[in-house]
Amino acid sequence: MYLFFKRFFDIVFALMGIVITGPFLLLSIFIIFISGETKPLFIQLRVGKDRQLFRFYKLRTMKRTQSQNSGPITFHGDDRITKVGLFLRWSKMDEFPQFFNVLNGDLSFVGPRPLMPETFYAYDKSTQKRIAKVKPGITGVGSVVFRNEALLLKQAGENKQKDFYLNKILPYKGELEEWYVKHQSFGVDLKLLFFSAAVIAYSRMTGLHNYFKNLPKATTFEVQLDK
Repeated sequence: MYLFFKRFFDIVFALMGIVITGPFLLLSIFIIFISGETKPLFIQLRVGKDRQLFRFYKLRTMKRTQSQNSGPITFHGDDRITKVGLFLRWSKMDEFPQFFNVLNGDLSFVGPRPLMPETFYAYDKSTQKRIAKVKPGITGVGSVVFRNEALLLKQAGENKQKDFYLNKILPYKGELEEWYVKHQSFGVDLKLLFFSAAVIAYSRMTGLHNYFKNLPKATTFEVQLDK
């Protein structure tokens, strides 16, 4: 019943989201276009439920020209991000096209964050198997905890960001996503939606572990919401 009603509410709220954000989406597309980018919509393959690849939609926030940065991980100070893209990322407006992903069934509103194949397959095999049991989401526990991921990468140092991401951040994200798969419910989903909205308004919000039982804690580095 949980999954049936979750899909029902996904469809209803995706339609509402498309209607409400539609004018802002069109305005953002226009601004991206006049800034010199001829393809404002960014489409990328991500890993979904049962490890099936799907087309993931976002507004384009990075240059398509050659850059000194490359690869699936966006590091702090990545010179591919445009000025318009910085605002879209900060405000989460670049995520608006994902309402269409929810509507066609590739995403849910809450679930593990969908990753590119090369990042997803950096998880160990048991983590991959567990996470792939559920539909990925626009937001989730990993997205909330790592709202300030760019700052963590900055603190790791310019030449150590990739190693820090792969060896520290990604394994902990895997633990968080596995926790969600095990504990998913309407109550958990509602709390995560609340926190997702709250950290956009106040990114330094703390105390997440006070609201979720047995949520894994980072043991090798500090995350703001762990406090």
